[in-house]
Amino acid sequence: MRYATTALRCWLTAAALLLALCCPLPVFAARAGAVLPVTVRTEGTATDAACVVSITPLDAAPAPAQASLTIQGSGTAYFTGFAFDAPGDYRYTVTQAGSGRPHMTCDTAVYTVTVRVTGRADGGLDTELWAQRGGSTAKAAAVSFVNRYDPPAEEAKTTVARPAKNTAALATRTAKGSAAPALPQTGDAFPVEALAAALCAGLVGFATAWSKHR
Repeated sequence: MRYATTALRCWLTAAALLLALCCPLPVFAARAGAVLPVTVRTEGTATDAACVVSITPLDAAPAPAQASLTIQGSGTAYFTGFAFDAPGDYRYTVTQAGSGRPHMTCDTAVYTVTVRVTGRADGGLDTELWAQRGGSTAKAAAVSFVNRYDPPAEEAKTTVARPAKNTAALATRTAKGSAAPALPQTGDAFPVEALAAALCAGLVGFATAWSKHR
C-alpha cells in the first residue's frame, strides 16, 4: 500500500512537470505610458470662450485616450492614456480649432510632438517627450497656444462686468468658510439656545402640574 502511494506521487509530480514544460506561463510585455500637457492662454479682454485642442497620431502611433481637449478661456489640460509596448519614436500633431467667437484671434500653430520609448536593463520601458512648434527644429518649452480677445469697447465692458460679479459671489462664499455650494435657505435659522430653554421650561411645567395632580 505504501509503495503504491509513493508511486502515485511520483507519477503526479512527473505529470505536473510535463504540463509546465508544455504550457509555459504567459509572459506579459513591458508597457510604458505618457502624459502630454497643453496650455491655452487668452490675452486682451477676459472671456470664457472655449477652444478645442486636437491631437492626431502619425505613422500608426498609438492614440491617447482623448482625441481632443476643450479649454475655456485660459487653462491647462492633459492628453493621457498613451500606451507604448515597444521602443521607438512615436509622433503626433497638436492643433487648436478657433472658438468661432467674433473679435477672437486664435493661435494657429501646429506642434509636432515626439514620444521616444527606450528599453531599460530590467526589461521595462522609459519615455521621453518633446515638441516642436511650426516645423521648427528647436524643442519648444511647452505645447502652448496664445489667443487674443479684443471686442469693441461697449462689449468689453459687458464681458468684464460678468466675471467681476461671479468673483464677488465666490469671495462671499469663501468668507463664510466653505468652498462648496451653499445649501438652499428656506428661512431664518431658529436659535438652538432658545429652543433648549423652551424645552426645559416645558418639562418643568409638566412635572409641576403632574405633581399637583397626584
